[in-house]
Parts: sequence; C-alpha cells; structure tokens
Amino acid sequence: MSDGSTHGGRDKTSHGAVVFVVGLVIAGLVLLTLFGSGAGDRALDRSPVGMRALGAWLQQAGLPARISHPRLHPRVEDLGLRVLPLYDIDLEYEDDPPESLEERMNNASLRDIDLDNFTTKISEIPTVVLLPKWRGAMVETGIAHEQSLIPSGALQRLKKQIGLETAGLHRGGPQFTEVEVAPGQTIALFHAQTFTASTLPKHCRPELNFAGGVLIMACDQEEAAFPVYFVADPDLMNNHGLGIADNAGFVPTLLKRLRGDADLPVYIDNSPDLLTTIERDDERQDYSRGYEEFARFFDYPFTVFWAALLMVLAVLFWRGAARFGPLDTGERFAVERSKRAAITAKARLLRLSGSDGRMVADFVRSQLNDLALRSFGGQPTQDAERRFLTLIARRDPDLARDFGALADDLMQNAARMPEAQLHRNLAHYHSLLKRVVTIHGSV
Repeated sequence: MSDGSTHGGRDKTSHGAVVFVVGLVIAGLVLLTLFGSGAGDRALDRSPVGMRALGAWLQQAGLPARISHPRLHPRVEDLGLRVLPLYDIDLEYEDDPPESLEERMNNASLRDIDLDNFTTKISEIPTVVLLPKWRGAMVETGIAHEQSLIPSGALQRLKKQIGLETAGLHRGGPQFTEVEVAPGQTIALFHAQTFTASTLPKHCRPELNFAGGVLIMACDQEEAAFPVYFVADPDLMNNHGLGIADNAGFVPTLLKRLRGDADLPVYIDNSPDLLTTIERDDERQDYSRGYEEFARFFDYPFTVFWAALLMVLAVLFWRGAARFGPLDTGERFAVERSKRAAITAKARLLRLSGSDGRMVADFVRSQLNDLALRSFGGQPTQDAERRFLTLIARRDPDLARDFGALADDLMQNAARMPEAQLHRNLAHYHSLLKRVVTIHGSV
C-alpha cells in the first residue's frame, strides 16, 4: 500500500510539473505573439510600400538622413525636412487590427495616425506627405495589381481632413507612365496617381508636374511660415518605386531642393506618434513618471526578453523537477542517515566478531536494496532486487545474469566461504558492479 501511494504521489507531482511547464511555455508564446508590438510595423516597412530603403539610399547619395525610432526623440531644430508616409485613410477613426488574411488583404488603413499628431508634425518643420495608394494586399503578396489599389473614392474623407477636399485624384491604367524630369533622367510610376491640375486648392501650387497632372504640390499653412508638400503617388519614394527607372536618382535631388539651404538631415518619420521634441530655454518643463513609463518595459523589444525568460524558466523547471524527480525532503535524508548509522554499527560488530562473510552478505543485500530504491523510489519491497535485475536485463541480459547470480551467492553463502574464495568473489562482484553503474548510473 505504501509503495503504491508513493508512486501515486510521484505521478501527481510529475503531472503537476508538466502542467506548470506547459503553462510557462504558453505564457511566453502569448507574450511574444500578442504583446510583441512592432512586428506588423516592421513588416510594413520592409514591404514594397514601406520606406525602409529610402534612408539608406539618401545616405549613400550624400544626403544626411535619420529614420524614426520609438526610443529616440530628436530635436526639431536638428532636422531639415520630414518625410511622412500616410497609410491611414481616416485620421479621426482608429480601425480594429485585422485578424484574418482576407481582412489584412482588404485593409486600407495599414498604420493608424491621429489627426492631431499629423497636424503637429506638418507644423513643426517642412514636411513631405505621401498619400496612401495601396491596400494590405500589396504588403501580403508584394504584387502591384489593380485590385490591390485603394479605390479613389475611399480617399475623399482623408483629403477633407488634411485640407485637400477640392483636390481631384487621377489614376492611370495598369502600365508604367514615364516622364523625363531632367536631361537623361526619367521617373516612372505604375498606375500613376496624380492631382488634377484644375482642382488644386487655392493655398496650393504645383511643385512637380507629371503626365498632364500634378505629382507634387506645395500648400501654404496659416500656422507655419513654410509649406507642406503633398506627393500624390507614394511609389515615387517607397521600396517599390525606388527600383523603377531613375526614381532613385531623382529623389535625393528632389528632397535636397525641398529641404533648402540648411545642411540638416532628412527625417523619415514612419511612426504615428510624436517623437520629435522642441527645445524651450525659457520654460521649465516638469516631467513625472507614471504608469506609461513602467508599461514601456512590456513593449517591443522587451517583450521578446520576457518571453525568452519564461521559456528558459520552463526548461529549467522541467530539468530540475520533472526529469530528475521531486526535491529530496529532510525526512528522507534523516531516514538515510539512520540507515547508514545502523549499517555501520552492525558492520563494526561483525568485524569484531570475525564474521567477515556475514558482513559481506549484509553489504551486498543493502547495496541491492539501495539500487532498487534509487530506481523505483518508495520503500524497499521483497521483490525490489528482482525488479532491479530485470531493469538491468533490458539493457544487458548477460550482465544481469552474472551479477544477479554472484550477488545471490554472496548473500546466501558468504558466511561459509573460505577467506580466499570470499575475496575472489568479492573482487569479481565489484568489477561487475562497475559495469552495472555504467549502465544504471551512480550508486
């Protein structure tokens, strides 16, 4: 009864350990999947409609450039021009994240941005705004197809929000439209999207004409002394467009001209948040740390660290608790100490009485019981020795047969063996025991 209850307790402990390990792994995966924010934004930046390639290309062309980062807050005074791609068709409404592939394919707002943030961005420094053109299908498939375009009518709300309500959009057919912008330099656009020249708002003027339309227009602002530049077709500067015709050679020249004479970097702003700061020498700015500061430790990339930590803890717990068994308790140590003390006392008495054979027999019997206890746990039973030898026989039948026969002979006949034969058998027993230890483990 006691042996069965012990095994039942070990099984419950093992099952509990497995449940705990599985829980840690699931928690790590959930943390990595749900709270590893930034994965969708990084996929967008790397996609054909993203702006990842522009910064590196501008720097290679000799035009200093900086790319927005959520942990970096550059001063407005240190920037010369902002490039702001829009991936949102309604700046006053935040869409729910798409869940299925079909929703991601049809999604037209790939990165939500608040209207107040947009207004602040364009009023801080001269800004080049790229209007949206492609739906999520372009990100998922990487194929520039007519069905991947945002319908022109769906941009009407956005145009009204950014002050371009009267500006009409014209979209070319499924072919590359090419225009020579300088001797020997041609830019090309697929499904070219341009402003209709006759519909430009009164505060706007053409900056770059393209195939009978206006590709870039400059619009004056009441709140700022510099204009904001609206690019009708984002393919002029995104990852997809930089590889077409001479677009890559034209863009650095264009941005350098729009930046002006100040030798300041171009800021490629891929974030919907306000990351830039304004230096105020004459004002005291108090800064208090709240819950938002603590929450940053659970944003990307920290979520990757927490997820990895949970998984490592799961592995360590499994190695320590499930694989190598439960922790030894103080009660078990006390029992083993008492057992060793009793064996030592009995061996001393047998040695004083000259009964070396009986001492060898008790030693072999005690060692086999200890091996069985380490193998099966619980208290030693009558068939523990047989079960242990059966375990060894599964790996080496010949060794189990020889070791079992010699151990049985020593336990039964050691007291009657001549001293020389006892020493030979005991030496043979130790040699077989070493082979058993090699298979079974340390005794």
